[in-house]
Amino acid sequence: MERTVILADGDFPKKGGEALRILRSASRVIACDGAALKFRRHFHRWPEFTIGDLDSVGSNRPEQIIFDDDDNTNDLEKALNFCRSNSFADPIVIGASGKREDHTIGNIFRALKAGVRMCTETGDFFPVFKKRTFRTFRSAGVSIFTCDPKASMKSRGLRWKLDGVKFDSIWRATLNRAASENFTVESNCETYVFIERSKLSRRVVVSLGSNLGNRNANLKRALSKLSRLPKTRLVDVSSIIETNPVGVPSKYATMKFLNMAALLETELGVNEFFALTRDIENNLGRVRTVKNGPRTIDIDLIQFEGVESNTSELTLPHPRAALRQFVVEPLREIGLEVGKW
Repeated sequence: MERTVILADGDFPKKGGEALRILRSASRVIACDGAALKFRRHFHRWPEFTIGDLDSVGSNRPEQIIFDDDDNTNDLEKALNFCRSNSFADPIVIGASGKREDHTIGNIFRALKAGVRMCTETGDFFPVFKKRTFRTFRSAGVSIFTCDPKASMKSRGLRWKLDGVKFDSIWRATLNRAASENFTVESNCETYVFIERSKLSRRVVVSLGSNLGNRNANLKRALSKLSRLPKTRLVDVSSIIETNPVGVPSKYATMKFLNMAALLETELGVNEFFALTRDIENNLGRVRTVKNGPRTIDIDLIQFEGVESNTSELTLPHPRAALRQFVVEPLREIGLEVGKW
């Protein structure tokens, strides 16, 4: 999975937050001037690229420098232009808020114009091209922004519909709320949708594996079912890797697994969530007649935010996850470590 992150020189992402996880998951980081120093202090290495006039970097400069002293653009716009010129698709902007409110507002609307996602400590801005459906939590805060007073929009699943709204001011469609777990926005112009991060939800890490039947299809079906669980949304997912079986009976030792990891957010309790994952396994043909035998699908709970458990049914955090490369590697790809957020 290739992910490009633009790190702006606003507030650096907070420990344990979604923005920092996304930054850790990046395969390519483009830092805006002084943000390179913050990145280096946190990760003990330079980002892949640093762009700007470098007035904030000082004499101890990173190697991959794109010097640009054009006063007509700010460093975020320079980074966005650099992504376009190098075909770095779908960059995520982080660190573009905080410090000065005028910079924050300017960065939001530059990201809107570029049509890219922007992640903050409190939520996410998502671009809408004609029509887009979002999965979130009932009553989550939602705000819609556009710079075009001639904008025409429709919506489904919002408490206050956008149909017929006249966008005569920039704040006209702010302070809305999701009326269901899915809502849709249609627009005839550039539109930015902000979705508040749920304060009631908890993050859940699951590891998925399959070594029986159509392994790839089994993983995709399980992931689809997980993403549709009530009061739950899929946040991120790793690539699929092939691995050798661990701890299986010798006659099954040649049946390789496909594995992946997923991060979800849920307002369900841990026991209810665990029971529903067992239901998914059963619905997809999981049979437990042989210990560690072949399986159509295996859904392991690795960690559930704020929960420790040591019962015959469920131990959390997963006691052996850190020793299993087929868990560690996919988690690292989505910016997570076993036992850490």
